[in-house]
Order: sequence, then structure tokens, then C-alpha cells
Amino acid sequence: MKRLMFVLLALSVTACSFDVIAPASKGKILTTAGYMPEVLEPGKYTLWGRDQMIYLQTATAMMKEPMSIIMKDKLTLVFDVRFRTRIAGEERTINAMFNDITPNPENWVTLDAVYNTYGKMIVRNKSREVMSKYSVEDVHKNYSRISGEMYTAITEGIKGTPLTVSDVALGNIAYPDVITKAVELAKKRELEIKQAEAQAEIDMTIKNNEKTLAEADYEINIIHAKSIRDTNKITASGITNHLLRWKALEVQEKMAENKNTVFMPFEAFQSIGAQQRIYAKK
Repeated sequence: MKRLMFVLLALSVTACSFDVIAPASKGKILTTAGYMPEVLEPGKYTLWGRDQMIYLQTATAMMKEPMSIIMKDKLTLVFDVRFRTRIAGEERTINAMFNDITPNPENWVTLDAVYNTYGKMIVRNKSREVMSKYSVEDVHKNYSRISGEMYTAITEGIKGTPLTVSDVALGNIAYPDVITKAVELAKKRELEIKQAEAQAEIDMTIKNNEKTLAEADYEINIIHAKSIRDTNKITASGITNHLLRWKALEVQEKMAENKNTVFMPFEAFQSIGAQQRIYAKK
């Protein structure tokens, strides 16, 4: 009897194994008859016979969904919808999900597999509904508003799925070439206007300086002319007929000092006698 009990105990030990469900994951035991009903939380569990532990990834991850949408203005906008998501929900929903998705070779039901099954189409459709109401030019002006509308639409759409979504935002926006070129041209025009205004300011400063210098030269010339005028006026006021006659006599006196010079006052030329004597000597 003891040997029989020992054999049975040995068989029971060799027929079981232990498995661990790590944090940020859940699990379900898959038997030869199908899944066990319980969704298992992180911990250490015993598996019997050919039972397997199927793991479920429940950690939060950042997802990125590339989009290309024809906007309200018929232009195509390329962008990413970025959001945080994780697997959560009621046990009934989780059980249904296990039945819908085939585990990978490592016995994992991954977040990517769950998203592709339940969330991808919802995210794409809801993003398209929101973005199609806007023109490309409206996107950068209403970025926060669009992100909020997209969050509301997506979270409403995924209700009843094993997923939860948060922090929805647009990313990696690639505007059409026509918009990019228009913005570049606008910036170029703005820069050219600023450069022209700066050059005009420089030219005006130069002109004002030239005007100031010209006004200063004008004042100097006026003062100089007035000085000459006043000097001449004072000089002219002191010249009289008597002074002129006196100066003439002084000149004649100087000329008379030269013995080799025949000097005759200018007034003498009017005398007939003086003229006769001059011609008589010739």
C-alpha cells in the first residue's frame, strides 16, 4: 500500500508544473477541453497534465496609427494618431477576447494583436470622421480642439472592447506641398518687407543726416556772407570824397619822389598849356 501511494504521489508530481504570471499581465489556463473560466491575476499557478498558461499583455503602451486623409478642402494630409492604450475591461469581455485571438508561439496574447482586432478600425474611422470636417489650413489653428474631438470620438467608439485609450494627439504632420510652399512664400514676403522697412529706415537716417549737415553749412555760409556784408558796409561808410582826395594826394606825393619820372597830376591834362609843353618837348 505504501509503495502504491508513493507511486501515485510520484505520478502526481510529475504530472504537474508551475507557472508564473508576471506583473502587468493576466493569464488563462488552456486545457484539452478549452479555456478555464477564470481570468488569472499575476502570481504563481499549478498546471496539470497538458494544461498550458496563456498570457495576456496588460501593460500600457504608446501606439501610433499612420493616417492619410482627404480634408475638407480636397487636399491630402498625412499624419499620425498617437495615443496611450492598454487591455482592460470586465472578465466577460476578456474571456470573449481570449476566444477571438490566437496566441503567438510564446503563448502570449499581445497588445498589438488585441489592437489590430478591436481598435485599429475604430481609431482609423473615428479619426477620419473628425479630420474630414477641417481644411488643412485649419489644422495648426485648431490643434488642441481637434485632438480633443478625436479623443472623445475614439473613446466612445471603443466602449465594449477590451481596450482603453487616453492622451490622443496628432503627430508627425506632413502638410501638402502647396501649403508648405504657400507658407514659405508668405514667410519670404514677410522677411522681404522687414528688410525693405529696415533699409528705408537706414536711407531716411542718411537723408536726415545729410539735411542736418546741409542746414549747418547753410548757416555757416549765411554767417560768413553777413560778416562780409557788414565789413563792407562799415568800410564803405568811412570812405568820403575828402578821404579819396587825400589818398590821391598821398599817391601823387609818392610818385613825385622819383626824380626820373615826369609827374603831372591827372587834372593837368585838362590844361591846354600843359598839353602844349608836353608836345613841345617831343
